[in-house]
Amino acid sequence: MTFVAGCYTATFKTLRIGHTAEGIRLGQQLFKRLITSDRLGQSPINAINQGMEMLSNFRCLEFDAAAMQSLIWPFGSAFNCGLVGAVDWTPGGSTNAAGSLVLTRLNSSLGGPATITLPQSVLQENFPVELLYGPDLREVPIRLRHYPLYDDSSPSTMGSFGSST
Repeated sequence: MTFVAGCYTATFKTLRIGHTAEGIRLGQQLFKRLITSDRLGQSPINAINQGMEMLSNFRCLEFDAAAMQSLIWPFGSAFNCGLVGAVDWTPGGSTNAAGSLVLTRLNSSLGGPATITLPQSVLQENFPVELLYGPDLREVPIRLRHYPLYDDSSPSTMGSFGSST
């Protein structure tokens, strides 16, 4: 039996995220259309793959870390909702609220990928970022949506959420 553990550092748009409470949890959810048959009622007999979504969750412990402003306010400065109607990212990156999340393993003797790169990451829609203004550590909860690449000029990476080494 092998147990895998170990710390990763994280950057967003090449800026340092800083310490997190527990690390960064990457999650995925598959979407499928279940196929049922009249002979078996609602019993699934097969399914059609309809893609997936990837999200990451973490609680930042350093409110003043370089990446925090870009994470919390993806469309501009503090307390600014940005241009209504703008998209999260465009191929070529001319108008990106999204940016690259890069995780780097600190200790090579522990298991897991050396790096994980998710190039199109942005604060998830409808996620309530709550900032504590009081006499305690200002932990900042963050949930990022990671978009798959869909640039037709690069069919080899189409549908990929990122890469690991």
